[in-house]
Amino acid sequence: MELIVKDIVKKYNNENVLDGVSATFKMGYCYLLLGQNGAGKSTLSKCIAGDEKTDGGSILLSDSSLQVYNQVALQYQFFTSYQHLKIREVIALFATLANTKVDLEELYEILELPTYDHVLMKNASGGQRKAVSIYLSFILNKPIIILDEPFADLDLTKKKQLMFYLQHEIRQRNRMIIIISHEVAGLEALFDYVVILKEGKIIENATQDELYHKYTDARLPGIEGLYYEVTGQILGGRAG
Repeated sequence: MELIVKDIVKKYNNENVLDGVSATFKMGYCYLLLGQNGAGKSTLSKCIAGDEKTDGGSILLSDSSLQVYNQVALQYQFFTSYQHLKIREVIALFATLANTKVDLEELYEILELPTYDHVLMKNASGGQRKAVSIYLSFILNKPIIILDEPFADLDLTKKKQLMFYLQHEIRQRNRMIIIISHEVAGLEALFDYVVILKEGKIIENATQDELYHKYTDARLPGIEGLYYEVTGQILGGRAG
């Protein structure tokens, strides 16, 4: 099954945030979505998940009998719902609503949820809210999962553990995972494809090997170097 995004246009205040975006995403792979703030990363994710209506173009699955939004779990960078429930109660609520049986004990430990699942959502820190939103996206047990800055607020050991967990989910369960992240150093092995957006357009969409062969004179190492060669910018800022 493939996710086919074709000629997507999305406008805010009559300005194109997405300007004719086209790409094909395949099951069993991890896609890294890169771009500066305002490039269209989160908007594209919300359109794929059905949270935002497009102003043009189409988003389809190669299996046309399935609705895209029913196959996608979107993890928001900021989770602020259910303020008066404890974290464990929010998780139990989602598990009941999802009505699926998935073993997520390993992810529960990686995200350190046992140490604070008694905390009310309104009292949870930003990192704790992020962890809850990541966990909930897996409770939904969808074949396509979109994660927004999942490695933020995690120490190096936890980042590696999460990377290995995601690799297992992709390979063993044939999931498609799309990740928006500025955290790439040391995590390169996770990302099969790198998709770079700039000003609402996709300007590169290829495997890491293809990009390394294309940009042989990169002045910075790894994916950060590729990004600089493609955009003239550094991740999280602007060069020059």
